[in-house]
Amino acid sequence: MTNATGALTVSVGDKSYRLWLGFSGLAELQAKHGSDFVQKFSPPHGATENWLPDIGIVIDLLIEGLQRYHAAEADRWLVDDILSSDPTAIEKLFEAAFPDQVKGDAEGN
Repeated sequence: MTNATGALTVSVGDKSYRLWLGFSGLAELQAKHGSDFVQKFSPPHGATENWLPDIGIVIDLLIEGLQRYHAAEADRWLVDDILSSDPTAIEKLFEAAFPDQVKGDAEGN
């Protein structure tokens, strides 16, 4: 399920973290990894079954997501814990930041 706020709550053990990926975070990621950083999460043509996206971008994405509400705790160790607790956290954060377009035939949309 997507939401238009860019927010996602994940849990590690008994603690919850609210991740936020808005325009300022996306701008930081673009500045660090290039304007095509989102495309770098998709496997290139001919990629093997074991292909992984650039792990540095994965770490930076989650650290950026933690900055708004958990800046003091945002580090690579927490990122490891988040991904261990929910391997789909990256996908869910992208869904929150880039919600699906409303489908329908409403005029003016």
